[in-house]
Amino acid sequence: MNVLFRSPLGALLAKPWVDQAGLFGLRRWYRPLSRLWAAANHAGTDTALFRAQTDALPAFWTDVRLRRLLGCNERRRQAAEATRMRWEAGIFDDRDVADPRTLDDRRRGAATRHLMTRAAFYPLLFPRPPSAIPWQIDPPDGVSMPDAATLYEVPLDAGSIAMSRPFERNGVREFWLRAPTPSAPLRARRGSETMYARVVEPVEPAAPETLIIGSGLCLEFELLPVAHDPGKRLAAMGWRVIQPISPYHGLRAMPGFYGGEPFFALAPTGALDLIAGQALETGLLTAWARRRYGGRIAVGGISMSSFVAQQVASHCRLWPAEARPDAVLLISHSGRIEDVTFGGELAASFGIDRALREAGWSRAALALLSSAIDPAEAPALAPSRIVSVLGETDRWVPYGDGLAVARGWQLPEANIFRYPLGHLGMPVQLARDPAPFERLRQVLREA
Repeated sequence: MNVLFRSPLGALLAKPWVDQAGLFGLRRWYRPLSRLWAAANHAGTDTALFRAQTDALPAFWTDVRLRRLLGCNERRRQAAEATRMRWEAGIFDDRDVADPRTLDDRRRGAATRHLMTRAAFYPLLFPRPPSAIPWQIDPPDGVSMPDAATLYEVPLDAGSIAMSRPFERNGVREFWLRAPTPSAPLRARRGSETMYARVVEPVEPAAPETLIIGSGLCLEFELLPVAHDPGKRLAAMGWRVIQPISPYHGLRAMPGFYGGEPFFALAPTGALDLIAGQALETGLLTAWARRRYGGRIAVGGISMSSFVAQQVASHCRLWPAEARPDAVLLISHSGRIEDVTFGGELAASFGIDRALREAGWSRAALALLSSAIDPAEAPALAPSRIVSVLGETDRWVPYGDGLAVARGWQLPEANIFRYPLGHLGMPVQLARDPAPFERLRQVLREA
């Protein structure tokens, strides 16, 4: 993949057209296939329960045919779960003699095979796909309006983090971190009660700087083969990388949903809990990294996790000094969550704006709630320590609002990177052009 991104073909992928193609694929295939797959995971081999979650299926889909399809998925789901349990017990237990690298490879392989069973549900998309999202939206009068102090003045105990046994691949050391989440709302979200993060670092020489960087919505790199993932690419550039697993994703997926789906299916509180909760977890990881390694620490996020990084930049003054990063990197970020919900093409594609209106949410009411996780008027860090990376044709999360944050926070021009591309082209561009990460390292060394 790294070779592809840096090739002439990669240059074609780092273009605005990719966003429209991505939206089409999202609506036509990814979303409905993922919904069928999540329903199958919940139903097991119970055809009646599966039917109840997926609308009326055509008559030719008899219970015999469905049971065969569901049985294949259930076997792979159970294999993935058993392998994951063996992995967790093995890598965090010093008494286990199993090789942690082998355990990790087996877990990833079983998880990937389970993810791939989504394709087996393709025939069920005809003659019409199932309802895309099982909305569970809280009514406005049942949601309290928190403020930043309520969300972020929470104890962060770096001593609560457990380390796995390490292993090495091609000159890179890896291990995992695990801890109870410090976020009370996430403790109430089944599946997301425990925080996980993967650490990737060069063996020699030791990395002087640490980058804690979150991923995008519905991306679950920890369930895929590890050959050329973002963590390894950054480690090859000399970074120590800590990759948090976002709530509702991968190792933290909620039962009955596919990875990332609760972010919008449980809107707006699902999004609020993820962004605020992962921000707290990022502060916890920062404190842990500072105690263990010292040195300079940056926090970054792309797309969904850029909102997490903006919260860290906005409110980290509420945390102990050891939990505050030295710099922040914002990639494909935007402004107010309310504008993203009612003005972003990705939110419109999922139908979040329509579902919220039908549940009684006005734009004004959502703006009041989302103000708790919108960027602060001024950052808690010096503007010179924040780097912004934006795609000028990004409509998934509005580019203009992201630029307004960078301007409003008075970031130096040298810290603002703008590329003539959209949302999906950004990861390709960053694989081809490491300038924003080089600037981030320079900012850290000047801090």
